[in-house]
Amino acid sequence: MDTAIFEEAPARRRRSGWPWWVRLLVTLLVIGALVGAAELALRLILPGIITGAVQSQLKLPADHPVDVELGGSQLVSAVGGGVGDVTVSVPDAPLIEGLAADVKVHAKRVPFAVTTGEISDGTAELTVPKEQLSGFAEMVTQGLAQSAEVRDGGLVVSHTVDMLGQKVPLSATLGLKVVDGKVEIDPKGASAAGFDLSATQIASATGDLLAPMLKPHVFCISDRLPRGVTLTNIELTSSGAVAVSADLSPKLAADPQERAPGSCAAG
Repeated sequence: MDTAIFEEAPARRRRSGWPWWVRLLVTLLVIGALVGAAELALRLILPGIITGAVQSQLKLPADHPVDVELGGSQLVSAVGGGVGDVTVSVPDAPLIEGLAADVKVHAKRVPFAVTTGEISDGTAELTVPKEQLSGFAEMVTQGLAQSAEVRDGGLVVSHTVDMLGQKVPLSATLGLKVVDGKVEIDPKGASAAGFDLSATQIASATGDLLAPMLKPHVFCISDRLPRGVTLTNIELTSSGAVAVSADLSPKLAADPQERAPGSCAAG
């Protein structure tokens, strides 16, 4: 009888190491740690780079505060060649004609190669605090307003005029809104020396000098802004400030023509 069939089968060789699912789990954990470290590094490095660029562009001193907020995964955005979901806030930033405002700029994506790429969904919000309203009112009234305040949903501007040999304080309440990128001004009422008068009555005594304060008109500010910045809304807030919103052209950073002053020419 063949006794081979009774011989003990060779023992199976045991695999050394961890089960496959443990190795897979460890691999995933290592990758996750690396990705997390890269994400953390980007979030630590990018705000400083952005802050320096903003301070340089606005000619701000190195100690001027700049707040940078990053949303979403910056690693994914970096792989795509940019910074994603970034919000930059600059308090008391100098604007046109010495006017300062709190500025907040947001973009869904900003390319690393800003000279060739495009900004995605760029917007800007400018908040002119009540302490700066005189400069803002002077701008929209073509230099006539000497002081201003937000009151009852309107911008109340004031100017002192000579009437019948006397210095008479004149004030006008202006409604403001943005139409096609321009500021539409609609006077709601006027008073002289505390007495309510019609625009016609005041105009008859002062001539056309105060026309920008007393007649509805459209004020264009495009020639004082980059061509790639378009006003979209203006709001008089309950805190006494003026909040202005604008859209940014995708090519604002890449195209010098988009950064050049706009035009108020008809058409």
